[in-house]
Amino acid sequence: QRLRRSVHFVPADNNKFLSKCLSLKADTIVLDLEDSVKDKTLGRDMICSFLQREIMPGRSTTEVLVRINPISGSADFGRDVWREDIEAGFHGGADGFVVPKVESCDELRMLDEILTNMEEQQKNNASHALGRNVAAPKVLLPIATETPTAVLNIADIAKGPRVCAITWGCEDLSAELGSFGTRRSNDNDTGGGGGYLDIFRHCQSMCLLAARAANVQAIDGIYQNVRDVNGFEREAREAKYVGFDGKLTLHPEQISAVHSVFEPTRAELKEANEIVTLWEEGGDGKGSLEYNGKMIDLPHYVRAKKVMARSSGRDDSMQNDDGNKSKDTTISISSASNETERSNSPIGDDNANDEVFPRVYLGKYFEDLHPGLKMRHFLTRTVTESDNVFFTCLTLNPAPIHLDHELSKGNDNALSSDGSEAGSGKPLFNSMFTLALLVGMSVPESTHGTTVANLGFSEVLFPKPVYPGDTLRAETTILDRRESKSRPTQGIVTLQHSAYNQRGECVCRATRQALMKKRP
Repeated sequence: QRLRRSVHFVPADNNKFLSKCLSLKADTIVLDLEDSVKDKTLGRDMICSFLQREIMPGRSTTEVLVRINPISGSADFGRDVWREDIEAGFHGGADGFVVPKVESCDELRMLDEILTNMEEQQKNNASHALGRNVAAPKVLLPIATETPTAVLNIADIAKGPRVCAITWGCEDLSAELGSFGTRRSNDNDTGGGGGYLDIFRHCQSMCLLAARAANVQAIDGIYQNVRDVNGFEREAREAKYVGFDGKLTLHPEQISAVHSVFEPTRAELKEANEIVTLWEEGGDGKGSLEYNGKMIDLPHYVRAKKVMARSSGRDDSMQNDDGNKSKDTTISISSASNETERSNSPIGDDNANDEVFPRVYLGKYFEDLHPGLKMRHFLTRTVTESDNVFFTCLTLNPAPIHLDHELSKGNDNALSSDGSEAGSGKPLFNSMFTLALLVGMSVPESTHGTTVANLGFSEVLFPKPVYPGDTLRAETTILDRRESKSRPTQGIVTLQHSAYNQRGECVCRATRQALMKKRP
């Protein structure tokens, strides 16, 4: 599952906040069209503009959701405002939607039907939508405790279609209940309040229980006092300890704080790895085993696996036991039978300890390549006439459209890349070079060292030509993945690669299947 330690809200009509939000390195950004936005129309327009920008640093690693207006009671002068929110987010290219004040699973089923129809329409029009990827299925993240009815139906809401996680909120609920507050007063708490009152603590617990019963992620609610960093960290730590996967954030400083809290420490990871290793090497997996003088059984193993899954695996997030980040990216893992060292980056199995040629790989394993993942690749390339000539000669392709300048000058179909008149045309780049370059640029962040084989291409398109002097960049979207029936340690992933020139025009799109390694 995608990490959602931080789910950060940004007003959709605030260009200053929008322009910076992806640089905050939150796991999920929520573009808010509900409570924080006065001009809904402006907010929708800004969402589309923001999402359709060609180059967005951080977009490949950050999930972007849109919080729509409530489905119940949202009619505005005969309009269903939330439908317009869905349209803006969908066509802009958001990854999904946060659904506020949801009261029943019926609302989610209705959204699922609407989104399914839109996705089918998009697939049908894909061949005409040059420069765009076919979107992965949209996810839903309901705020599941904002009305009394919602609290009573939260188990069904968590099991709704497309639900990836649920979260909870108490401000709207307190208004519905007629409460005078949500927290106990505490004169010694400089943050302005103590713990939640029992009724709201109950909602928090129900959110966690419903999420686990539905096998989706549980995201803890907001901490309103954005200046009280200590109070936020304390509440985030409590949420982590009881089992939440992440927390809603309102201020940039809360993002780094919640990542620091939810990222397992060295001691936690070391203990989790040792318990998992001990349990899996302990035979039939039944009964109890001794670990550091304590008896452990199946629940300890399950909990250790979840601790390991919570690790982001990123060098900049590794912490020491005191919560400080460490510059050392190697974790010592000892078990009852051996001691090894593993880096956070994938390491080649056969030569992990090769001192002469260390095999450090950058690619992602099968488990990391979940459908909907988008990657903007850092490598770019300005292609030259020499590239075209060398590749054409190397592949024994004497087609004059790749080599003959005089032919190109008089060829109306070989106009120059700046769109000028016939007579100034340039030779076209060999399209096989474009395809090979596209796949090559995609390798570092996707398949470097973790692919077993390229199984083939199901579709290759060249919507626009490439000319000498063009600068190309690449993007990849994971469309699908499935277990290999004959290879239990590997899986098959469908990747869609797209190459764009300096004008943002799509010059190549290729869909391929790759056999990928699973995490060792």
